[in-house]
Amino acid sequence: MIAKVIFDMIKAKNIMTRDVITISKDSTIMEAVKLMVSKSVSGLVVVERNKPIAIVSENDIIKGIVSKKTNVQDVMDNEFMIVSPLTTFSEINKSLKEKKIKRFPVVENDKLIGLITETDIIEATRDFTRFHQIVQEAILAIFGFATAFFLFYFSPVGASVFG
Repeated sequence: MIAKVIFDMIKAKNIMTRDVITISKDSTIMEAVKLMVSKSVSGLVVVERNKPIAIVSENDIIKGIVSKKTNVQDVMDNEFMIVSPLTTFSEINKSLKEKKIKRFPVVENDKLIGLITETDIIEATRDFTRFHQIVQEAILAIFGFATAFFLFYFSPVGASVFG
């Protein structure tokens, strides 16, 4: 329950990658390959006037090369989900699991401002898990200190000190 509340507080703008690598639908597959290799990414956002129109992934590129396609528009995937900067982590995570979506362009005022990938989601989950663990340890420390204080306070030694 607490995790759901916290996941609803985390917004897309907090976990997105801001420097999105983009490509035009008219680019060649080889241009896409070179861009992916040079930027060490596994997918590109296909844009038209800075608005995402598709995603092209490594798998799309491989299928295109095998079928002798030449342009990005011949292999790009139009099935993707645009999110706003205020979309919650819970919504994004649900779409990742249920719809098997791996990349989420973040759009504000019809302009691409970021991208959320599976890696961003994994990192956010890991960070939340660390935060959750720290909070648990702090609560246990406080509880342990309070318990020790009351045991001492009500012990014969504590009664002689405080009494």
